[in-house]
Amino acid sequence: MAGKIKSIHGIYKKHGRDAFLDAAEYYSDHVNRGSIEKTIDEMESRWYDSSHRQTEAEKMVEDYNNGLTVLNNPSLACADTGQGMGM
Repeated sequence: MAGKIKSIHGIYKKHGRDAFLDAAEYYSDHVNRGSIEKTIDEMESRWYDSSHRQTEAEKMVEDYNNGLTVLNNPSLACADTGQGMGM
């Protein structure tokens, strides 16, 4: 990968609104389809793991940089269940 993304805002800027929101739904139950800012704020303030070591935003950035999101690999999408990876 040419460079690492440092924030979920960077992922949004690179992939656009709809693709970002679709991918964010795999990490958060608090995606706001009407507002990128609200979605990012929610993801940055909610824990992804029960040990409170990583926020939803941090997990999405980590997975993105490791090629593990639907943005990197569309075959990771679970269209039938509505559930994403890692949830």
